[in-house]
Amino acid sequence: MANILIIDDDGIVRDALTVFLSRAGHQVTTASDGGNGVLAFKNGSPDLVILDRDLPVITGSAVFAKIREISSTPVIILTGFDAPEDAEAYLHDGAASFLSKGDGLSNVLSEVDRVLGIQKKDGKPPIERRKTAPLPKAAARDTARPKALILVADDDPAILKLLGRFLESLGYAVELAEDGEIAVQLARARKPDIALLDIFMPKKDGIEVLKELAGELPEAGFIMITGNEDEEVARACLRMGAFDYISKPVNLVALENTIKARLLLQKNS
Repeated sequence: MANILIIDDDGIVRDALTVFLSRAGHQVTTASDGGNGVLAFKNGSPDLVILDRDLPVITGSAVFAKIREISSTPVIILTGFDAPEDAEAYLHDGAASFLSKGDGLSNVLSEVDRVLGIQKKDGKPPIERRKTAPLPKAAARDTARPKALILVADDDPAILKLLGRFLESLGYAVELAEDGEIAVQLARARKPDIALLDIFMPKKDGIEVLKELAGELPEAGFIMITGNEDEEVARACLRMGAFDYISKPVNLVALENTIKARLLLQKNS
């Protein structure tokens, strides 16, 4: 597949894109500021660059200009500040795409496929995601929010680590389970406010865990994590008591909003 360089100072965005691009077979290199990004580009000769606009040391605009001085490598601009006039300027100067972080990482992955000319095996077009507010920097988050306990169950260690780190950055307490049996044990012992359950897990899948716990923990909000091909199963989970479901690759902004919505309902009930 491709050698992809990600230049972004948001560690969660870097981690999330690395997880999903690596699972798609790509080789991924990352840099957390503009200076190291330019060095990584010169040393690595990537096939594609995903570039944040708002970077320390050297701005994204300056990094883009330096890349264009030495190469015509495709560059996808990724930003939380997506003014239409800025998009026009970047595209005019040769950027392959100009994407908002608020539209979710699945759009980035679809655009990577488009730019690299990769045909999806199932022939299905990418699922259109609803637009959401851009992901704020960690320092700007509401640190006064009381901690809620969130249980995350997924058999993929990379996704488990990513979601755990993301939720902790939002101020939540987090318990992690790598299979369904551990998820049931932790849920009964800790009684989480929210349980994120991957549908397909070893020992007990997410559906079995939901059936077992929904009656025992009526105050908990169950959110199913599913692949795009499993959305019918996820909808069936709603009839079994799940609050909502979210598809992989996980739109972190949408997940945050879903959790907030569920916690608000629990607070007002």
